[in-house]
Amino acid sequence: MGITAGIVAAFTLILLFNLNQGLKYPESSQCYKGKLYISNIGNPLPDKKDGNGYITLADLKGNILKRKFISGLNAPKGISFADGKLFVADIDTVVVANPQNGKILKKIKIPQARFLYDTAYDGKGYVYVSDTQTNTIYRIDTKTYKVSSFIKSSELQGPKGIAFTRSRKMIVASWGGGKIIQIEHNKFKTLATGLVNPDGVIVLDDNTILISDFSAGAIYKLKNGRIEKLTLSSAPADIGYCKDKLFIPEPFLNNVKVFELKR
Repeated sequence: MGITAGIVAAFTLILLFNLNQGLKYPESSQCYKGKLYISNIGNPLPDKKDGNGYITLADLKGNILKRKFISGLNAPKGISFADGKLFVADIDTVVVANPQNGKILKKIKIPQARFLYDTAYDGKGYVYVSDTQTNTIYRIDTKTYKVSSFIKSSELQGPKGIAFTRSRKMIVASWGGGKIIQIEHNKFKTLATGLVNPDGVIVLDDNTILISDFSAGAIYKLKNGRIEKLTLSSAPADIGYCKDKLFIPEPFLNNVKVFELKR
């Protein structure tokens, strides 16, 4: 389950463009209904409540539609969409907004949280959010906004990116453990080891997992127990994917790389 060097023959990444106009420490880049939503921490302090964070709206051709589509955030990170709403992790709060007009609908404070990082929708009425510093993953009802603890365990070793397979198994990037974990019925299974600081995870329709490794500066592909390097990137954060396009935020460069993914 370690890393194999080299390019995966079945995957070809073609750089389409770099998106960097008006971005400031972009952390997550996610697609919804033909638009791209990019969370910007603003000042590069990922746990500071300074009100400088925002979400940028762009199209899939690289045009910025509105730089501060959603503003007044602190240090927004992982974005997901559920029930026609946008959910974004923001330190100790999950902010819910209308993805059509940018209006904030709800701020869900999680008092025990210290460093909320990523969000993911399970397709069955719940958004999950990882808390890297407390080894906790919370669950939020998308209708009532009720918060409950889904799992808390030192085995998570600093959970960052989270995603779901088609069969609703949770995939977790363990930042501190340098590994990828699968959670099903509260049972842990390690899918890959040997990473440095895995950050974002994506599950494709064939259950291939794409991983960004922040400290290794690389994007990996995990399939059938084999993990292989796809491309290099500068400190890639919470990656996104839709319509055969891969979005790679590079916070230190104030840039999002956009690739076409051919399989």
